[in-house]
Amino acid sequence: MLNITNVGAAKISWLHRTGFAGGNQLNEEKTIEASISEFIRVYNAGNLEGVLAYYSDDLIKIRQGGPAETRAETAKRVAGVFEKFHSRVDVMNDEIRVSGEMAYTRGTFRVTLTPKAGGEPQTIERRYLEIWRKEDGRWRVARTMDNTQ
Repeated sequence: MLNITNVGAAKISWLHRTGFAGGNQLNEEKTIEASISEFIRVYNAGNLEGVLAYYSDDLIKIRQGGPAETRAETAKRVAGVFEKFHSRVDVMNDEIRVSGEMAYTRGTFRVTLTPKAGGEPQTIERRYLEIWRKEDGRWRVARTMDNTQ
């Protein structure tokens, strides 16, 4: 016969260990949400080092229509963008979920690129999926991809 009390205790224990018990998961989700807000701030300021601080050393970034990028390749591309454009990113988070030391975020973003040399702004709109990993107490994006809506 199955002992419901033991099953319930085991389930509660598992929930706490994996972060699905609510409180810890919610706190971690809020921490990631705050990290995304800070990323937006540093990106919009054109702060390349600030942007790179949100990516893991082993980052793999897959962009719409482009090859997979490493962190170094992403740094080079973003530096070029910041050199030529005033950039603004707006992000809408649709979902943030945490399980232990891993998490994912999903949503949409809009990047507006205004040429520093003058000219009409360009707008890029995408949906995204990011996999976050907690490293040395800080959440960082390890994998990310985007595509058109």
